[in-house]
Amino acid sequence: MPSRHPERQPRRHPAILAPIVIGLNALGSIWIIGLMLLICSDILMRTLFNAPIAGVAEMVAFSIVGIVFLQLAHTLSTGALTRSDLVLDTLARRTPRLRGYVLAVYSLTGAVLLAIALWRFFPSLMQAWDRPERHFMGNPGFFQIPTWPLYALMVIGMAATIAQFAAGALAALTGEDG
Repeated sequence: MPSRHPERQPRRHPAILAPIVIGLNALGSIWIIGLMLLICSDILMRTLFNAPIAGVAEMVAFSIVGIVFLQLAHTLSTGALTRSDLVLDTLARRTPRLRGYVLAVYSLTGAVLLAIALWRFFPSLMQAWDRPERHFMGNPGFFQIPTWPLYALMVIGMAATIAQFAAGALAALTGEDG
């Protein structure tokens, strides 16, 4: 069923980007199911056996951040990333070409800001990779999770979202943005 908001129609992905964005989104969705099973198991273990699963709070905190970054590019590609559509709707009725330019500026600004964030964050991934014993979540002696896998997912998610922003800018400039 078509959306009532044409600007929220899914954008066409470039051929190479589509499987990446969709795959990251699917991985995030599978992760959500696993997280729900973990939380339900922890509740059952606490209730029935008075034996909670160690580290569930840490795993949930870890997971929320990972899921957000895995699904960010797909959220952007479907037009579901939060933005104000009042100006875009008005421009779509009056000057569609200007709407395309505004969307291109929006997308390019998003790509540049996220690229700066990625550039500033990447050294954190390298430090966590090089010294995993110093970069972890949790309590030593009780439960610990190394942070480098989370940081790697964040970098992958940021890179995919930058690519999606760039694809959105190109689509807006060529009039293919929906």
